[in-house]
Amino acid sequence: MSSAAAAGVEPGGAKKVFISYRRNDNRMTVAVLQKALRDRPDIAKVFRDVDEIEYGDDFAAVIDEALDGADVVLVVIGPRWCELLQARLGGVDWVRHEVAQALRLRSASPTAAARAQPLRVIPVLIGGATPPAEDQVPAEIAPLCRLSMMPFDESSEAASINTLLERIQGETFEEKARRLQLEAERRERDQRERERVRRQLFRALAGTAGGALVLFLASWVNLLDYLTIDTRVANATMLLASLVAPEKEPSSSDVVLVGIDRKSEQALHRKFDPSWRAEHATLISNAASASARVVAFDMVLEDAGPDAANASLERALAATREKLPVVFGVQRNAGNGEGLILAQFAPLVRRGINCAGLTIGQTGSMPLAVRRAMPAASASEGSARESIELIAAFGLAAFSGGGRVGPLDEDAQTTTVQLRRQGKSAAIPYFSGETIDDPQPACDVIAKGDRVVTQRIDPFALPALRGPPRRVAYEDVVAGDPSTLALLKNKIVLVGTLLPGLDVVPLPWPAEDRWGVELFAVQIDAMARKFGIYKIDPVAEFSLIFAMALLGAFTVRRLHERPRVVRAVVLLSIAVVFLIFAIAWYRFEGDLFAETGHQRHLIGVPYDLLALALGAWLAGRMMKRKPT
Repeated sequence: MSSAAAAGVEPGGAKKVFISYRRNDNRMTVAVLQKALRDRPDIAKVFRDVDEIEYGDDFAAVIDEALDGADVVLVVIGPRWCELLQARLGGVDWVRHEVAQALRLRSASPTAAARAQPLRVIPVLIGGATPPAEDQVPAEIAPLCRLSMMPFDESSEAASINTLLERIQGETFEEKARRLQLEAERRERDQRERERVRRQLFRALAGTAGGALVLFLASWVNLLDYLTIDTRVANATMLLASLVAPEKEPSSSDVVLVGIDRKSEQALHRKFDPSWRAEHATLISNAASASARVVAFDMVLEDAGPDAANASLERALAATREKLPVVFGVQRNAGNGEGLILAQFAPLVRRGINCAGLTIGQTGSMPLAVRRAMPAASASEGSARESIELIAAFGLAAFSGGGRVGPLDEDAQTTTVQLRRQGKSAAIPYFSGETIDDPQPACDVIAKGDRVVTQRIDPFALPALRGPPRRVAYEDVVAGDPSTLALLKNKIVLVGTLLPGLDVVPLPWPAEDRWGVELFAVQIDAMARKFGIYKIDPVAEFSLIFAMALLGAFTVRRLHERPRVVRAVVLLSIAVVFLIFAIAWYRFEGDLFAETGHQRHLIGVPYDLLALALGAWLAGRMMKRKPT
């Protein structure tokens, strides 16, 4: 170890040197020393009064400022140094001031002196001078005599200057060469490590981006719903949103549900069957007289019924055809691509595909429209034919009065429908679309290859449908009760069965199970309110997936030296926070943004959490790779 290192000097770095000397005591040696120091690249600045103090300067202030900024003070002691010091004891001696100030700065703490290292004071003996004794100097500079002094031999000037440079730098030339070599090797290692990290980061980003793209495409086609995960998570999101902040049950008041229940059977003295078509005829006539907008029956006209009942229904339909649109459901394929309906009724009613959308036994969606798969022979007829081949599902047919369905806008997630008797069109939102590979056996009017677009239903925020004015008794409408008929004016009248065990659809717990006709009423009500539940925008979905993947990778990288359980807890905490965000976004989006007040967006939570896990896994793999 060098003497400088032993004394605590920080080696390396350009030094600022202050030379304290007497002009009458071997000035030439000082000039040589100054020039030798200034020629060195590792000396930042050399202060010597005759060069640094200009005319008009406050030399006391300049000296103090230079001492304050110096790293090393060379106190040059010639043969007459003590003699001249004694001669100036009674007056002003700037050499004594410089030495005293340098010694004070040397003994001050680094914090007090506002410097990283204490000031080094090196006494240099020139011209054969001997070290002064403490009794030869004033008490304020007496500590100088206890410092190790360096003899400067003018006859071996180069060697003396080299020794002095080593003392100033705090290391020998050999130590410096070794240090510079080690620093170069360290820089080279650091450069290799940076390049390795860059390659590692590039691979991680490429893997993360690729994985995020795959997860995005999977989310867009609801891939996880093959395992019922998407629907379960969506239901859980809507349930938690309703528990956190229950919202008032929405209602447009456009739909009146006419229910056929046990009391209806008691009032008509027979069980519900096709013979009720006679009563349906009376209901249609009474609804027309009450100026209802549409009458929609959540039932089919496939089976032959009593001739008298059929004739009554046919007459009522013919009499009100121009005044009141009447919609019936269809479920069976008639063989020509259209829904099966008895021939005598076919030209008199509007049809709507009556297939409720069920997922894992829980209502997750309701069909909105079907784009019919085109026969190969007609495929050449162009896109105009394709846009016509949109068939309304029952809810859309009831809402529009059987109006014509326009093309799908898959970017805006809407379809357009013409509203009969109102002379205008409406854009209806939908949640997702699916091409059918395996048609429902009980509803083969939707064939293989047809594309069905559906609306998502929130089973935990359904409108009230169990009492007037939203629900009225079938028998009261048939009987022509004036107060009941008054509720039908300009309304969509939805007729369906509310009988035990018949068309009951289970809803996810804790929602109460509903009859199928009630769910159609909910769907129509949402259309009237222009309310829709959407997936989030594709760009936003991909951004979320990519961001979660990056967050997982960043978390594992930052915590790779921590125990695995710590990383797992942090990642789990991120997942929980994200779940809370997804629930809050679904529930409060309409409150935060007025322009989306009639919208709710479901975030693809399963895919985002998979992205978080993917990013963490990729980062973990990268951390385990050994540098090459």
